[in-house]
Amino acid sequence: MAKLRKEEISTQVLVIGGGAAGLLAAIEARDCGLDVTLVSKSKVGRSGNTIVAGTGMAVWSPLSQMKDSIDLFRTDTYTSGKAINDPHIVEKFISGSSRLVEKLSACGVQFKKHEEHLVWKHAPGHSVARTLTADFSRYPYLTRGLSLTLPMLETAKRAGVRIVDFTAIIRLLSADGRIFGACGIDKKSKTVVTFKAGCVILSAGGGGWVYGRSNNTQDMTGDSFRLAYEAGATLRDMEFVQFYPSMMFSPVKVTVSSPLFGEGAVLRNALGQRFMQNYDDKADMATRDVMSRAIYSEIKAGRGNDGCVFMDCCHIDPHVLEKRYGELMRLLKKAGLDLAKNPAPISPAAHFFMGGVAINENCETDLPGLLACGESVGGLHGANRLGGNALTETIVFGMIAGNQAKAHVTEGKTLPNLPAVEIEPFRKGDITVSELKKHVGRFTWENLSIIRSDATCHKALAEIASVSGELNHVRIASVSDIVSFYELKSMVSTAELIARGALVRKESRGAHFRSDFPDTENEAFKGSLFYRKREDNPFIQYHSL
Repeated sequence: MAKLRKEEISTQVLVIGGGAAGLLAAIEARDCGLDVTLVSKSKVGRSGNTIVAGTGMAVWSPLSQMKDSIDLFRTDTYTSGKAINDPHIVEKFISGSSRLVEKLSACGVQFKKHEEHLVWKHAPGHSVARTLTADFSRYPYLTRGLSLTLPMLETAKRAGVRIVDFTAIIRLLSADGRIFGACGIDKKSKTVVTFKAGCVILSAGGGGWVYGRSNNTQDMTGDSFRLAYEAGATLRDMEFVQFYPSMMFSPVKVTVSSPLFGEGAVLRNALGQRFMQNYDDKADMATRDVMSRAIYSEIKAGRGNDGCVFMDCCHIDPHVLEKRYGELMRLLKKAGLDLAKNPAPISPAAHFFMGGVAINENCETDLPGLLACGESVGGLHGANRLGGNALTETIVFGMIAGNQAKAHVTEGKTLPNLPAVEIEPFRKGDITVSELKKHVGRFTWENLSIIRSDATCHKALAEIASVSGELNHVRIASVSDIVSFYELKSMVSTAELIARGALVRKESRGAHFRSDFPDTENEAFKGSLFYRKREDNPFIQYHSL
């Protein structure tokens, strides 16, 4: 096969990631008068987890009629995060959430309303109904997040943001100890693209597909974490991975909205018994970490049915179901399931990374020239994320990162020459990248998912070492294989960080549960683990709060 072509693009600000965080960062940076390029592994506005999100956004707002306050929102966030949330980031998040409706409305996003009033939902873990959703009635239910990203995309285009689709970033580039760009592969034109930039904003999402069972889009392979880690940035809290408790795999694959529990939905095992009260005083309003472990435990104890338990919505007023969850009702009815009459079979799936790149409240990393936002970063959610806080985070910190970019770009500054990147070559091999990806997904689910132990973490590390040894022997026959190879590297790197952090944290806290250390919230671990690359291994340090 012929060699890949080469291209160079210079820009003041390079934003990596085509979801909500990247789009908001690009829009804000452009509004600051900066030249902005937005690059995405898939198509901008149609890639990443935003498009499959339920569009729920937790907001502190004077528009709300609920008895809410900044103090109450803060308390709920800390309670869910088991008190190891970064306080500076939490404060910026809550205060910034009050601008969400105004900002998204300016981008053309429509909110769900009833008789001209915003519809507020009560998600588990929140003390009051503070969750808003976009009006996604004009979009397919399974990609209802397009109701957010497509209006943002049109806003970005009108503002003059340069859009680069189908280009996978494989490495951040530095000179003189500062990030000055990135190297990517354009999958369509088969071109290696060097982006030279005065500032880089990393917003390429999380890594749900590190696990074999996930409700993420398949492009979420931990790229953000590997890119930052290999460049020398500090990561944090990588042992904390959230599993969404109510994922339906049959008769249709869909995330069943957790605010249904706030309407009165309950969980039942295969015997028809309610069981959440056996695991938490809040019963069916428990946080996602508790609910996922409870479901996992019921299934392991033989009280599941085909690997599932059941969400029973039969006691919810049908008018409420239709008014607030009509799109989901219609989708399930097409598949033969009436949510008002039939319990829905659900089980947990990998959903969200609480950890990620370490930032301050201004989205600055410890690498000059590199900002980060969205699911790429850690700190806000502590040991467990509240439902509705993720999309709000992408919007609040997307805006902050975009505005902060102007402080990192010097007008007229000459960009330095950047080192050439040696791209993984085409080669024959006895195993495909796809086979190794599936293998990684299997052993991470078996050993590093909802319940872990010293034994399972070491088993995972042995598998990681084995896969790492195979990397130079996989078959690479196309440009798509090259991109997939770097995704596999991201998956392996992310899995190793999860395993090593889970070994260090000898306690159970939030989404991290050790069966050999079941005691929760040990004061000796009331803080965060920070991960840095030292030679070929992670160097992990614990910082108490």
